[in-house]
Amino acid sequence: MNPIKEVKLEFAKILSERLSIDQNKIYENFEYPPKEQMGDVSLPLPTVTKNKELLSISDFPYIGKLIREIKKSGIYVNGIINESELFKLIFTNFPEDYGIEKIQKPQRVVVEHTSANPIHPLHVGHLRNAILGDAIARMLKARGHEVNTRFYVNDAGRQVAILTLGYLLLGEPNPPRDEKIDQWIGVIYAITNILIEINQLKKELSNSSEEEYRQKISKLDELISLAGKHREKYPEIFDKLADEISKIENIEEKIQNIIKNYERHSDEKIVNVIRKLVNWTLEGFKDSLKILDIHFDNFDYESDLLWSKRVDEIVKLALSSKNIKEHKGTIALSLDLDPETRKRLNIPLGLELPPLVLVRSDGTTLYTTRDIAYSLYKFEVFSANKVINVIAEQQSVPQMQLRASLYLLGFKDIAENLIHYSYGMVNLQGMRMSGRLGRYISLDEIINEVKEVAENKIKEKGGDLNNLPDIVNSAIRYAILSVSANKPVSFNIKNIVDFDQNSGPYLQYTYARAYNILAKNEEKLDINKVDFSDIVDDKRRLLISIAKFPEVATKAVDELRPEDLLGFMRSIADIFNRWYNFERVLQEPNEGKRMLRLFIVKGVERILYNGLSIVGIKPLKRM
Repeated sequence: MNPIKEVKLEFAKILSERLSIDQNKIYENFEYPPKEQMGDVSLPLPTVTKNKELLSISDFPYIGKLIREIKKSGIYVNGIINESELFKLIFTNFPEDYGIEKIQKPQRVVVEHTSANPIHPLHVGHLRNAILGDAIARMLKARGHEVNTRFYVNDAGRQVAILTLGYLLLGEPNPPRDEKIDQWIGVIYAITNILIEINQLKKELSNSSEEEYRQKISKLDELISLAGKHREKYPEIFDKLADEISKIENIEEKIQNIIKNYERHSDEKIVNVIRKLVNWTLEGFKDSLKILDIHFDNFDYESDLLWSKRVDEIVKLALSSKNIKEHKGTIALSLDLDPETRKRLNIPLGLELPPLVLVRSDGTTLYTTRDIAYSLYKFEVFSANKVINVIAEQQSVPQMQLRASLYLLGFKDIAENLIHYSYGMVNLQGMRMSGRLGRYISLDEIINEVKEVAENKIKEKGGDLNNLPDIVNSAIRYAILSVSANKPVSFNIKNIVDFDQNSGPYLQYTYARAYNILAKNEEKLDINKVDFSDIVDDKRRLLISIAKFPEVATKAVDELRPEDLLGFMRSIADIFNRWYNFERVLQEPNEGKRMLRLFIVKGVERILYNGLSIVGIKPLKRM
């Protein structure tokens, strides 16, 4: 059911007959007036005709069923909705799943998101990725698509090799029982990396210019300060690693050997140790994400791609391409594309794409080459029509390189259906983060801080603490999803838990208010008893909003814009709470008015229930 669509179709038919213009053309150019006094649906005439005679028409005598009045205002033709007929259309057979319409031709879609390096806990930098990816997957499922969520495990590369070296130097200890496992892994990685960087900087000082010397001394001072803080917290780990690293003459050679042995599966001990460390870290990830009700269908290991020879096959295919060129002493794929192809692949015309380097000088592959193999795998393993990669905006150029490479290697359909869902970063005021230095705010810390703020507010209001986990989840999700993905999020923990305005808990509170009005009602809702003359002011605004919900929700899903859906629900919640503060529902003595108001409450309750569920926020019956 899409009531506002029915209104537009009728209005388009009226105008089509009066103006002799194609009905579909009129329908596609409808707008909503900026001021409600102007009307409910509007057509800017210049969008459908340049005919001066038609532009000057002022009388529209035919009135329809859902349109009760038509007014001309300058170049606009505005339609006013017949409130009683719209009410009957919505509530005569009002479904419980009112909202998103199922798509006629569902697709098979892979959504890859989060994909954090398994070397330390998830932090605030991963938070937006995880919530956006999960919400997108939920929205697509609600629309009727078959969705598969995947996490790409970057277990082959320098960072994992540094972690592995540190763990081996410590004597392969078992994780402590009193500490979260990914937190412990992060400590080993950070301390190992800091000590390696300190040693490297000390060696470079003697051969540095005066300016370089000052810069390196400044960086060295920062590293030594961080090292001291880590030693205070973890003296045994720090001292053991410092002692062992100082004995290694060529530590870079050690790291490179670990990388090569793992990539080539040539050392069983290295393979087993890395897989153990990575899987431990993933267990920590799962525990953190479970609190936000985020789960994955599959975890794909980068090493599996390498061991399966898929990456070698891509390199071989690329080397046979006519687009191969020498680039800075290595072999690379030139990514020259014509303007039409760039448009199809969403690559700006003025942007010069760097060539894609296929292998390093030592023969190891780069992550961009592996991404080609992984992209093909994602389409293949799920028979996907489309793959959505949720990746930060900083990776825009590598993602363009990826699409261009796939296209030039002959995978044109895959290149055109590989979507980069880009997002801006999350900022925590006054905090710079660096995973390699162990300087970050973990996702667990954020959740705990939000939990503490929410718990205090629930206690202040005398609310139900049993709902605390769902309120924490809604606060965090709303803070992330209510901001357009291409804008940065400034994360303020104190502000995201607000029961009175603009937050996830506020929408949950509004839903609980609507639900409990209906739960206390002992009358059967009967549309024949409604007093339609009472559809005025905020009640009328709510009715029009209820009518628009399927259109707004469906458009938000199809355009992958959860912020539009949340913004619409917030608007409805604001109107509903304002109205309810001035007019009673169950206490209204007039049966016709009472029945009308109960139906309006029912509409708001369903919109909030279905809308919140779509983005992963649990509607609560009690707050």
